[in-house]
Formats: sequence, C-alpha cells, structure tokens
Amino acid sequence: SKYALTELLICGHCGTPYRRTTWAARGKKQIVWRCISRLEHGKKYCPDSPTIKEENLHQGIIKAINNYYSCRNDIARILKANIGTVLECQGQEEIIAAENRLKEIDRARNELVGLIATSGCDEDKLDSEFEKLYEEEQSLSERLAMLKSKNQTSAETQAKLDKIIDMIEHEKFELETFDNVLVRKLIECVKVLSKTEILVIFKGGYEVRTEIE
Repeated sequence: SKYALTELLICGHCGTPYRRTTWAARGKKQIVWRCISRLEHGKKYCPDSPTIKEENLHQGIIKAINNYYSCRNDIARILKANIGTVLECQGQEEIIAAENRLKEIDRARNELVGLIATSGCDEDKLDSEFEKLYEEEQSLSERLAMLKSKNQTSAETQAKLDKIIDMIEHEKFELETFDNVLVRKLIECVKVLSKTEILVIFKGGYEVRTEIE
C-alpha cells in the first residue's frame, strides 16, 4: 500500500481496518481515516468508531515513536547493570575448582614419588595410581583450557556490549516528520481507542498509549 496506515490502522471497537478518505467541505479538502465497517454499513456494526484527521494521527504516532526511543536509555542501564555480572561469573567457579584440583593432583603425585623410595610398596599399585592421576590431569587440563577460552569470549562480548550500550545512551533520536518506511519497520499495528486516544503496538510487543487532538 502507498500509505503505511492502510495496513496498520485498525478500529479498537470492532477490529476492522481503517481506510483513508478525502472529505470536502466548503471547497476545502481534508484527509481523514474511517473504520471500513462504519463506512460501508453505517452504525449497524460499529456505532462508536471515530473519524480521525490524518494530520492528528501522524502527530500521535510520531509522539509514540519518540516515546519508544526514549525508553532505550532505561533498557541500556538495565543491561549494563545485569548482563556484565552474568558474563563475569560465567564459568569462573568451574575454572577455580579445576585449578584447585590440578594442585591436589600435583601434591598427590609428589606423595607417590616419595612412596617409591619406601620399601615394601606395591609398585603395580603405585603405577596404577600414577596412571589414574595422569588421566584425570589431562582431562582437567583440556577442560580448563576450554573454560578459559570461553571466559575470554565472554570478555570480548562484554566489550562489544559496552560499546553498543554507550552508543544507545548517547545517540540522540527524535522523529519530527511522519515516515511511512520507518512506521512499517517499527510498528505492528495502531488501534483507534477513541477520538482522542490511540494505542501504538510496536513489533516485539511494546505498547504506547498516545493522546491525539
């Protein structure tokens, strides 16, 4: 459609889409939007749907979009306070546990070496213990390397996130004129609640109630 609102604007009373219509009065033309059910059937199926001037609709939607963008600062602060902590803690406890166990294995190996010099020790049993310790050490070393690699990835992710958050917090955005393309990209639908109020539902579910003149 040539007009974004042809696809998005619906009646909050009956759920029927709105249609763009030209009114002519005293030689002057005025663009308005009306519920299709009201247009085609009068008040039979939708007695309460209001007629809205296009200019007022546009201004109301612009206010809703600016409200939507102004909330990004709050979202950025929440992200900054929480996701950094999550990334920082990811895998840290397991890394510490693995490092501590490797130290214990090293001590146990040293104790076994000391026992070799002790007479009466079962060498086959000692060899078996050495093998068990070696296998566990290898497995833990591989696991530790993987965890540290993931931790490095988390740090890089955090750095990228910080950059994005900084951009969101400092980028100034304010829509001044109605833009069909932007409206299609951002908005799921617009419900006409009354002659003075619309509900703008953004893609993703965020809703903004806006007064119109």
